[in-house]
Amino acid sequence: MSLARKHFQKHQAQSAAGQAAEFGSMRNLNAYEQQLLQLNTDKARLKQIQSTQNKVELKRQLIPTYVPYVQGILETRPGLQDEIISEMLVWAIDIHDFGLALDLAEYVLEKGLKLPDRFDRTEACFITEEITDAFLKILKTSVDVDITILDRLESLVSNEALPPSVRDMPDEVKARLYLALGKAEIRLVTGESEVDVPHAINAKNYLEQALELDDKCGGKTDLTKMEKLVQKISPLTTHNLAATLSETESTEQQEVLSVNLLMNKDGTPVVDDHGSLISVP
Repeated sequence: MSLARKHFQKHQAQSAAGQAAEFGSMRNLNAYEQQLLQLNTDKARLKQIQSTQNKVELKRQLIPTYVPYVQGILETRPGLQDEIISEMLVWAIDIHDFGLALDLAEYVLEKGLKLPDRFDRTEACFITEEITDAFLKILKTSVDVDITILDRLESLVSNEALPPSVRDMPDEVKARLYLALGKAEIRLVTGESEVDVPHAINAKNYLEQALELDDKCGGKTDLTKMEKLVQKISPLTTHNLAATLSETESTEQQEVLSVNLLMNKDGTPVVDDHGSLISVP
């Protein structure tokens, strides 16, 4: 798709969103109806494919067609039910475009939009469970993970600005999110040095939260490892920090003396007739 076409579609979506906000519905708006027609055609193509992997690959090829429309809606934020937006949320998670998925998730939860009818779970539960499970699968491999995605997801579903009913989900689902966060933090622990302390402590805290919500979530072994590691390296870090502070303090005192006091040639401070130290003007 050309840049001009993308710009046109984005502008169309913004215009449609403005009209929809006035009339209270996305229906009967040209931009929306055109995209909906395209979506129905693409969904028909997907139904003809049996392989889940092949379906995901087709979605990966198709989703750029909808991005200009999605961008236009996200910028305008009309807050009206939109089948295209809810379907693109699902597709973005399926193809592991978690940045786009969370952009859409924030809008869906903020405005109280609904998922496609085929889903029984609440929006927050679906979003959390699908992204978390994808990360837990990746964490079993050697593939790198972007922990900022999990951080952003946790912030979203814990956002107290959203009504409790919107954030509600089974404890087991929330526990798996904290389990994924704990395991992702463990990935960042490379040894037993000072730089590992924050990650070890974060991992320990996340795993404790996971087990508090669901003691069968599978984080006990990792928690035991992190508790031992934190216990081992925290005293070392505290000792090094104290030594650094002491050294810094001593250096600062010397700097104060050398800069602020008038000194004799033999290195002793100059005093006046009353025995007071003389400062450099």
